[in-house]
Amino acid sequence: MKPIHTMGLVVAALLGVLLLLPSPETPPRNTAGDSAPVSAIVNARLFDGDEVIEDATILIEQGRIRAAGPGVEVPAGVVPLDAAGKTVLPGLIDAHVHAYGAARTEALRFGVTTLLDMFRAPFDFDVIREERDSPAATDRADLYSAGFLATAPGGHGTQYGLAVPTLTGPDQAADWVAARKSEGSNWIKIVIEPGWGSQRLPTLDAATVAALVEAAHAEGLMAVAHVSRLADARMAVAAGVDGLVHLFGDEAIDPPLLDAMRAGQVFVVPTLAVMASIYGGSPPDALAEHPVLAPRLGALQKQSLAQRFPGAGGDRQAWQRVLGNVEKLRAAGIPLLAGSDAPNPGTAQGISLHRELRLLIEAGLDPLDALRAATGAAAEVFGLDGRGCLRPGCRADLLIVDGDPIRDIEALARLDAVWKNGVPVATDAPPAPTDSSTSAPLAGAGPLDLLGQPERWVASADSYMGGNSASTLASADVSGVSVQATLAAGAPFPYAGAMWFASETPMQPVDHSQHRGLVVDVEMLGDVEAGLQLMLFSGESQQAIPARVELAANGVVEVALDAVPGLDPSLLRAVGVFVSGTPGEHAFRIRELRLE
Repeated sequence: MKPIHTMGLVVAALLGVLLLLPSPETPPRNTAGDSAPVSAIVNARLFDGDEVIEDATILIEQGRIRAAGPGVEVPAGVVPLDAAGKTVLPGLIDAHVHAYGAARTEALRFGVTTLLDMFRAPFDFDVIREERDSPAATDRADLYSAGFLATAPGGHGTQYGLAVPTLTGPDQAADWVAARKSEGSNWIKIVIEPGWGSQRLPTLDAATVAALVEAAHAEGLMAVAHVSRLADARMAVAAGVDGLVHLFGDEAIDPPLLDAMRAGQVFVVPTLAVMASIYGGSPPDALAEHPVLAPRLGALQKQSLAQRFPGAGGDRQAWQRVLGNVEKLRAAGIPLLAGSDAPNPGTAQGISLHRELRLLIEAGLDPLDALRAATGAAAEVFGLDGRGCLRPGCRADLLIVDGDPIRDIEALARLDAVWKNGVPVATDAPPAPTDSSTSAPLAGAGPLDLLGQPERWVASADSYMGGNSASTLASADVSGVSVQATLAAGAPFPYAGAMWFASETPMQPVDHSQHRGLVVDVEMLGDVEAGLQLMLFSGESQQAIPARVELAANGVVEVALDAVPGLDPSLLRAVGVFVSGTPGEHAFRIRELRLE
């Protein structure tokens, strides 16, 4: 038998609808009225979003800072909170996330009080704006968003099963931007993404990018760009974008581009946390086991932290170029903001911004500038009124940490308290999702032949998430599962195949912790080759992104379950085998699939 190396968890590549597709949220808890009393914090080291002030007193009233600094008098009758030995600083701003489901609550538990979302359907923007403007107590972070992103038909951002308005030329830019402003977008995000690896994607041309930037500025909106290559960054800067919301590792940034960025006052959100996941950079993040932060992680956060991008760790040189590019940007005086790109593989809402700050420091920033990147600098660049600061009139969104993060960023993780709108918030991890509080017991022991349960096999393809691929089961019995698959353009990562459910109830978890491995044998039929993927669905929520293992065809392989990042055999939900990649007609037969 041939062992196979496990790859990471699938990102938006295959089931990205679960990653970025917005979902409804429950209403926030609004329990404080306009008559909330004055609160006081004394003997604090205060970082106000820009400067450090020793021995400060902070007064809070009606969700805002009433006074802050040394010598501030505490009103009679107010019992102050003594913060001796601690630092008070503004709530953090994550300048690149994708906020769906419980993202705002998840982030707040880690001191991230404001999220800047880079792609979200505008179905609830009125509610989000009302909540953002309210001073009432809440258990959720504030949210600002780009809304729909600007991309080409079939381009990056269209693969999530969400109807995205696209562009084909510069003549459409003005109407496209006007529609986004009408929907409530706070800025415009432009995607310049021709693909990665062997995958090629349609993308916007230079003329359309320039027209979008011009239209955004005419509407009074900033324009930011998604880029993953130096050449794309050069195009974006030449078009006049205000910022880049990713950094690149394909090439070292050059002096002409730095000069152009300075001249255009372009800022950068490097998103080092997700870059480290892509390139395998820096050691695994110890924050996932931190005594203060780790207990705050919810089930989906734990899984997304354990995930890895396919091929992660294969380009350490690219990671070093990313770090070097951050240092060059810093030395050139280019504004740098902190953004995690959560919840992509290897990241999670809230906790990954803590890692982002550590990585910025690893790349050359000092702790004070890293903290500015997640507070005052981010608020200034995005025009966030009253956020990222602790001065009179600012929102009373604040953290109290044990120690001095200005000298040692490790102290930031020692969160004593998180306040939102002047009220302390609960930071306990939520209970496990109700859809998986328990897994069904597995009857019997020993090896389990999945082919021996043909009634649990179904055809599955990217049509589920808006793609055009399809599959049918030509046969499914104890001798094997035969699949006819049509891979079609329409999703950046076409896939089609077959899936086995662990329970008679689809996606109901079953405890397979007694099994240690999976034996797989798949035969490709015909002359057309395609990539083969094994996908393993597990965890406390059926919305968790599955683990993925790349398979070789026409040979028996063994997969050690404990070597698959993010897989929880005690809550196994489904196993799938898919072809992916090149469009066309494909056929394969699963000759063996057995849990041992």
